Amino acid sequence: MRGTRTMTAAGAAAAAVLAAGCGGSGGSGGPAAAGSPAAATAAASDNGVAALPAAEILQRAVQALRDARSVRETGTVGGNGMTITVDLRLDGAGSCAGTLRQAGVGGFQVVKAGQELWVKPDHAFWENNGDPALAELVGDRYLKTTSDNPQFAEVVDLCDLGALANRLGSGGSDLAKGAATTVQGHRTIPVTGHSDTGSGTLYVAADGPAVPLRMERDTGGRVDLGDFGTPVPSATPGPDQSVDLDQLQPGASPSAPASV
Repeated sequence: MRGTRTMTAAGAAAAAVLAAGCGGSGGSGGPAAAGSPAAATAAASDNGVAALPAAEILQRAVQALRDARSVRETGTVGGNGMTITVDLRLDGAGSCAGTLRQAGVGGFQVVKAGQELWVKPDHAFWENNGDPALAELVGDRYLKTTSDNPQFAEVVDLCDLGALANRLGSGGSDLAKGAATTVQGHRTIPVTGHSDTGSGTLYVAADGPAVPLRMERDTGGRVDLGDFGTPVPSATPGPDQSVDLDQLQPGASPSAPASV
């Protein structure tokens, strides 16, 4: 259906930018909030990344992200002529909750738990992309499907912390370390790399755990990472809050979804 294709396109653009173009070769939780007593202690705790080469800094950041087990991404990304606002909590088990919103088009809420996936378009999204009859049928409810539905492959990928770590840790070249700078109140070391889709910079905390705190891309977009180790909300939409997308049309199935 047209609407799910737009969701997929938004997911693909977000996934591309979240790779940040800075892949390389080869304790839960992130730095404490700035201004807190814990932050003052962390600031005095140099984690040693500033003395490392760019490739090793990237490896440390990827491992710290995996060790955190969960993260929140917030920011704006751009790609393929789209500007997408992201606010997404995700973990290593593939669970996630949050929103993706495309400028001038509308957005949708995402909830994923295990193999189950719920997507809830807002009014603006339906107006710009949806079938009016389908929008009326769904109303103020979620579309429910599974992670096996290929129409939502990019959205599912965005829900996986391991997939994010893999994107950051591979595919880049010519890594370069920049001068220390402050991000989210913490001293960070920027690492810039290049890929087929452009260049990107990852800002890695130089105090406390060496987690990545910001991703930027030369073609536009910046995403901050935080709330490391905070569990993804476990609540999922109930049967009265969702419509089974795979049963909206006869013969539709997760492996061979019908096109509306």
